[in-house]
Amino acid sequence: MKIKPPTELINGYLLEWESPCNLGAWATNLRVSHDSEVRGYLEIRGTDGKKDILLVPTKFNFSSEPTRAKFADQLQKKLDLQVEWKEVFDSICQIIQELVRTGDKCVEVFPDPNTPPPEQLLQGLLYKGVQNIIFGEKGVLKSTVAYLLGVCVTLPWRDNPLDLSVSEDSVKTLVLDWETDENIFRYCMSRLQKGMNIPVCSLHYRRCTLPLMDDIEAVQKHIADTGAKLLIIDSLGAAAGGERGELKGSEAALLFNTALRKLKLTSLIIAQTSKADLDGKRKTIFGSTYFTYYARNIFELCAGHDDLGDKQHLALFHRECNLGKKMPSMGLQVEFNEANGGIKIQREHLSVAEFAQKVSVSMRILEALKQGAMTSKELTDYLEVGRNTIDQTLGRLRTNHKITDTGDKKWGLLAI
Repeated sequence: MKIKPPTELINGYLLEWESPCNLGAWATNLRVSHDSEVRGYLEIRGTDGKKDILLVPTKFNFSSEPTRAKFADQLQKKLDLQVEWKEVFDSICQIIQELVRTGDKCVEVFPDPNTPPPEQLLQGLLYKGVQNIIFGEKGVLKSTVAYLLGVCVTLPWRDNPLDLSVSEDSVKTLVLDWETDENIFRYCMSRLQKGMNIPVCSLHYRRCTLPLMDDIEAVQKHIADTGAKLLIIDSLGAAAGGERGELKGSEAALLFNTALRKLKLTSLIIAQTSKADLDGKRKTIFGSTYFTYYARNIFELCAGHDDLGDKQHLALFHRECNLGKKMPSMGLQVEFNEANGGIKIQREHLSVAEFAQKVSVSMRILEALKQGAMTSKELTDYLEVGRNTIDQTLGRLRTNHKITDTGDKKWGLLAI
């Protein structure tokens, strides 16, 4: 029996035999277990036009000889076909194990001075082809801001109110939502459109229930159908399959990363923050540190102290970036229009005083020196930061030509 070259699927492989047997074997959801066995699901169908299901999708151990013998014997007795089932199952298991264990081909890479830098879909916020994360506390409008970013790259909106450069071409966006439903998503999009007079623009949407890894075949089909190049994942906990166990364990993060690697798409992931820190330490993404390690670009979205009235002030802090330098912290003003139910989001000057516990010490020093030159001791008392930290930060700012010694033991902003 002659077998065709295997066809790679989003989460497995398809093996097909040519006449006279005309069989197709779909091996999916493939994983290597802790004891190095290759496991997954196996489905066998006829491919002669009838596409009869000969083996329904079944949990299968591709590394087990007893498993091969058991199913070969079952199909030999069950089906009146001229098929050597032991040979079929031996071939399936050998090929699948080789494919899973081999992985991608190895290539030799030489430095090239003409290699372009990583492409950005939205200046600083969205790097193409990698995981980008926005995390923050509940109620800071993470989803709303993420949808606005999706609109910016989909149009593309070149004179957007965030004053960020966008890619030249439209980037179709697919929202995968584990938290609300289509009606709420449409309501949120409508509020943005009313408040900001956004041109007619649509984002593709799908309500999700299964973890991303378990739903990857369906997600891939929607990506192909819509032509999406950006995934907005709302939100990380459910998408990573938190019900498998604690998100602080490694399994959920590893499977989530594997799913995104298979999809090979740009992703904007909305994540929750770690529990409130009473000692004022910087917050992190809730769950395993692997979520942070696998992302290439991470922002924290924070709300100001005064969130009453029709306006709310937000700040977007660039916490991690593996592909380029970090963006300066960005202030956002959110205005709620009660008359028409609209929401308007635009960029504004960041109030360092309002977000003092979130901004860097260097930014706080530069803001303080706008009032006039100060000594190290005065800065220590004014900012309530340790003297060693102040001295080290002043040294870096001087090296980077941000401040100068005024000659009277005081530091002042460097006039440029």
